[in-house]
Amino acid sequence: MTLAVALTGIGAAAPFFLTAGFTSALAGEKTMHIAMPFGPNSPVPDPRARQNGWLSNRAGVSETLIGLSYDMELIPRLAQAYENMSPTEWKLILRDGVKFHDGTPMTAESVKASFEKLGEEGHPAHNPRLLKLLALESVTVEDAHTLIFKTSKPNSAFLWALTEPSAAVLKEGTDDLPIIGTGPFAFVSAETEKKYETRGFQDYWGGEPKLDRVVFNVIPDASVAALALQANDVDLVTNYPEQDFAALKEKGEGQLFSNETARLFFYQLRTKDGPLANKALRQALSLGLDRQLIVDATLAGVGGTPANGIFPANMASWYNTDLSLPFDPEKAKTLLDEAGITDTDGNGIREIDGKDLTVRIRTYEGRAALRPTMEITQELLKRIGIGVEISMGEYAANNDAVKSGEIQMNLQAWGTAPQGDPDYFPSTLVKSGASYNISGYENPELDALLEKGRSEFDDEVRRPFYEEIQAIINEDLPLIPVFHKTQVSVGNGKVTGYRIHPAETYLATVDLDLEQ
Repeated sequence: MTLAVALTGIGAAAPFFLTAGFTSALAGEKTMHIAMPFGPNSPVPDPRARQNGWLSNRAGVSETLIGLSYDMELIPRLAQAYENMSPTEWKLILRDGVKFHDGTPMTAESVKASFEKLGEEGHPAHNPRLLKLLALESVTVEDAHTLIFKTSKPNSAFLWALTEPSAAVLKEGTDDLPIIGTGPFAFVSAETEKKYETRGFQDYWGGEPKLDRVVFNVIPDASVAALALQANDVDLVTNYPEQDFAALKEKGEGQLFSNETARLFFYQLRTKDGPLANKALRQALSLGLDRQLIVDATLAGVGGTPANGIFPANMASWYNTDLSLPFDPEKAKTLLDEAGITDTDGNGIREIDGKDLTVRIRTYEGRAALRPTMEITQELLKRIGIGVEISMGEYAANNDAVKSGEIQMNLQAWGTAPQGDPDYFPSTLVKSGASYNISGYENPELDALLEKGRSEFDDEVRRPFYEEIQAIINEDLPLIPVFHKTQVSVGNGKVTGYRIHPAETYLATVDLDLEQ
């Protein structure tokens, strides 16, 4: 079966130095300062590696072949059309007139070269995780504007995976231009975990950007970021403190931006061994969580909604409406009693294998709601007789601690559908042997459903597979969903052209501007 689809329209991001195509550094140039919680992990963060692509994509420096609309549908970006030639072959036709930030044209050869770097060990762009998501086997140039992508197996999520920010099309950097993308803004410099600066690119294929410069300031503490806005040190805070946002909303003050996202706050559990290998205990943990209380207490009623599963309701095409994650502490206690996890010595803590049951939970800094969510969880679980030790740690170290069994629960915040397709999140976190399956969870039925979902190209056929996957996760609970995040941002009253994307994918576009 051959499916040909033409793609139309999109806006994007751009470049810097005083070379052809870059805005000049005039005294009156228009610069926007943006506060964000996370930043570059190196002075030259290649957008194709790890999470660098998210920053570069949001900064308008790098672009992907295909993008996601604000309705989470596929839209054109650097590719203007595609054709599904067979279950393992995709033809992509590139947009005319695209220039890299050094002024050279984007061609099929340059796109191929960029993707080949993903598999080159030792190169800064090396990204085996993305290659696995794409199931990419080869890229062939048919002519100057046409490429054939071949996958190692049928992969219906292929086009969606191409929207992943790390699937950026880049040219090899130089001393003058360390990162050479195609967006409306060009990379100028980066300071590790401090700052990321860009300059407008006049020769951007989507039109000249309205801003001359954009400076992203890394401020992990949302309260400190809010103070920076009040002091006029920044023009926009992307992740504003929910309590303060609610107060501004109540007073009718401030330039407020809000939108539901696909970001899920969830606990990843060590299920392979240790106390949480017990399914009844995992189910009791979930039943003991008052998700509405957590949302009200940590997000002030403006920053999220309780989760009924891994996907939010705004993912209407894939959301399983039959699922729920109720708060029922009495049922939790009954489950624990029936599993023989009881308090025999009357100290308020149940025992398992003859020892007090104490669950170790950890999370990380960077998202304001993480710490209070963990603290409320500690109190709620104590009420059903489960001892809890909590601590803060570094993100990667926390994952290692779960994998080794040092801790049993790791509170995280992930976008469940950063590519708009339902395959990414379960395939990355709960599929047997997946890159981020640190739980040690294995379920052959779930694995088989994921394979079926990737092998079918008709969404109506795929939908029941992913509905069942969601149901299995709610039953087995290798991870416990808590709430879906609503992003709240505040500007200085002059910000225009800013929209919060459901996948949090785009920010600095040609339309972003500051009123004078």
